Amino acid sequence: MKFSPALAQAVLSLTAAGALALAPQEQSAKPLSAIPAEFHFEGSWNCAGAFGNGKTHRSSMTGSIVVGGKWLELTEQDIEPATGYIAKYLVGYDAEQKQIVEFDANNFSAATYSSPDGWKGDALTLTSPVSSDPKAPYAANRFVFSIVNSDTFTMDWQVSKSAQFNWLPADHLVCKRGAQS
Repeated sequence: MKFSPALAQAVLSLTAAGALALAPQEQSAKPLSAIPAEFHFEGSWNCAGAFGNGKTHRSSMTGSIVVGGKWLELTEQDIEPATGYIAKYLVGYDAEQKQIVEFDANNFSAATYSSPDGWKGDALTLTSPVSSDPKAPYAANRFVFSIVNSDTFTMDWQVSKSAQFNWLPADHLVCKRGAQS
């Protein structure tokens, strides 16, 4: 049986295409890191600032790197106001969504946030999904973590009353590294 040059070329092309389709695909981009390269969240932090209404807000925070060095865990406990608020924030990379995610578990509620961009310079912005509840106090909210220097970071919680994202300050904390034990 003789094959024409055109048929042989077609078979070779299909074989090559099939082999490429089965070959492992190289990732085009390196996964985002939830942990900034030049800053260490580990340890104790003393945080002070104010809510959007101007009232004082003070809390203590502890940070650690968990889950094989891939996730940042921050635990916050409010000191003032003495509401008993305790939160655990887990920040890491979601390979399926290809973005940084945050799980906010606290004794009042829970929430999730995401960032398709990850750390940009010294800031990480994590935004909630837009709420479809017309009775919700805001349409969306976000956390903005900013590194000030090796011993200071800020954590801002902002809200938007509309899905067009007009961000309003709701809570601002300046966190300074606590004394080493």
